[in-house]
Amino acid sequence: MLKKKGTGTYRLAEEQFAELCEFYGKLGYSAEQVKRLSEHCFDCIVVPSKEARYSPEWTFFAEFEREEPEVLGGAPGGKGRGLAFSSLMGARMNAAMSAPMMSQAAGAPSPDMMMMAKMAAPAEPPEFSSAETMDPRENEPDSPMDSPQAIFSANVNTGSWSYLRNMIRLGKRIDKSFIRIEEILNSYPYKLETPGNGDLFSVTTEYSSCPWDRDNDLLLVEMKAKKADMSLHQNLVLLIDVSGSMSDEWMLVQMSAAAIMSGLKGGDTLSIISYSDDTKTVVKQIDCGDKDKCIDALLSVVGIGGCTNGSDGLENAYKYLAEKYDKDANNRIFIFTDGDFNFGVTSEGGLAEFIRKKRDTGIYLSIVGYGRQNFKDNKMEALAMNGNGNYTFVANPADILDSLSEKLVSNLFTVAKDVKISVELNPEYVSEYRLIGYDARQLTQKEFNDTEKAVDGIGSEHNVVALISLKRGEAKQKYSSRYVTAKSEDNRDEFAFIEVHYKSPEGENLVYTKAVTVGEIQDSRRDNIPAAAMLAVFGLLVRDSEYKGDASAELLESLLDDLDKGGELSAKEPYGHFGIIREYLKNCK
Repeated sequence: MLKKKGTGTYRLAEEQFAELCEFYGKLGYSAEQVKRLSEHCFDCIVVPSKEARYSPEWTFFAEFEREEPEVLGGAPGGKGRGLAFSSLMGARMNAAMSAPMMSQAAGAPSPDMMMMAKMAAPAEPPEFSSAETMDPRENEPDSPMDSPQAIFSANVNTGSWSYLRNMIRLGKRIDKSFIRIEEILNSYPYKLETPGNGDLFSVTTEYSSCPWDRDNDLLLVEMKAKKADMSLHQNLVLLIDVSGSMSDEWMLVQMSAAAIMSGLKGGDTLSIISYSDDTKTVVKQIDCGDKDKCIDALLSVVGIGGCTNGSDGLENAYKYLAEKYDKDANNRIFIFTDGDFNFGVTSEGGLAEFIRKKRDTGIYLSIVGYGRQNFKDNKMEALAMNGNGNYTFVANPADILDSLSEKLVSNLFTVAKDVKISVELNPEYVSEYRLIGYDARQLTQKEFNDTEKAVDGIGSEHNVVALISLKRGEAKQKYSSRYVTAKSEDNRDEFAFIEVHYKSPEGENLVYTKAVTVGEIQDSRRDNIPAAAMLAVFGLLVRDSEYKGDASAELLESLLDDLDKGGELSAKEPYGHFGIIREYLKNCK
């Protein structure tokens, strides 16, 4: 592998460097700590530059000096590829920036110089050129006489929502296959009922007419998890992907790790492991009360290059944390990666099976994803869904502050595992229904009752909502059955029956049930359903849903104006839900 002669350098626009310093300051680091973190990116130096251009995507190439000539691709097996590629791009960018100065000093540039400058100009990256996602078929309308229950697993991941709002912010084309409407709905800060004493979560409902289909109504099922026991200390491993494909995401990774460290306290322990072709333990179980020591550990991560043997990295992280397991702590791995696992176990199904075997270790998993061109969203989802995990996507500092600082507690503390939800609708009152979103999380009746079926959990004070579009009236069976009928005279006063199967953090199988009466539906409160309906319209539009009905930009704007009087909320939080929808509507005109 090619060796570095000097330290790498990131050159940031002065305005961007100031934002970097401000970011670390918001996390509560001291002035000296902010200086250290801002001026170093792992083993690279970060310097403000008047010549560097501002990058709204927060991706940068590091420039390195080397003892040997640079060779694109590096040594056999891919080692050195990321560094060589970064160095080449850095040289091209320098050439592009210096071309105008050369022209001023020596007259018109030569044809060779003009060609070099043209080659050096950073091209617009293709939109998710080799990215992968699940892209399941949308849920279809069904009759309660044929399929009385909508059964699905909870989803508190934010990868799809983070991707969507970043693409809107940048004015980029939205790839609808990456849109999961339930993540748009669940990322909103609803005001939900707090669980009672001893309950792991609360379950409530709201009801209203459907704004995009006048023949339908909406049923909103709401769950709120309890606040976790904050006295439990953390035993964390930060597993950092240092393969070549992560070369221009490295700064965001360091910012993410620093955000997590800022929320930890004395008594919490932190270890760092890095991986590419092979795995390296960078630091072992330091006390998080010493923030300077944490920063030393973070800045000591070195090297970008080689293949992505993510399964080997995870295998070693699980093995290490099993050896350091603390039964009185929250034992969790945070993996920072673009998911481009191209060595070891690489397939979505293989990774799901691999991580499923780790579920019984008592170790939780959080995935933090990066990148655009090479981002493997499907693999992140598979890891989170099958490994007692959650998953978020990071594209800029605002994502980090939101997911890994403000909502860090939700990502750290799991209060219920394997959360599966069934909403059964009474065919006396509902003729047809459709679950909006959760397309990849539909479950069969057998899977719902299978206590070994691996699905997502929910964290401290997480919101989980499900929006069901339905037609009122008496249902008819679309598909005849010789022996079975769903019609019953029992429980005629019930409109719906909600059943939740889940496990406590200790692994105990539990069941929660709630009957929703016709009277409750008629007298339903409407605290959260206007926002949920607006977000559903937004999701149906960006997903270009087959079931969007009369959803339009005009309808979305009207619903937004009802909630965001005078645009005050969207102006206050331009990267929040209202602000992003305003920006989306602006792009539509």
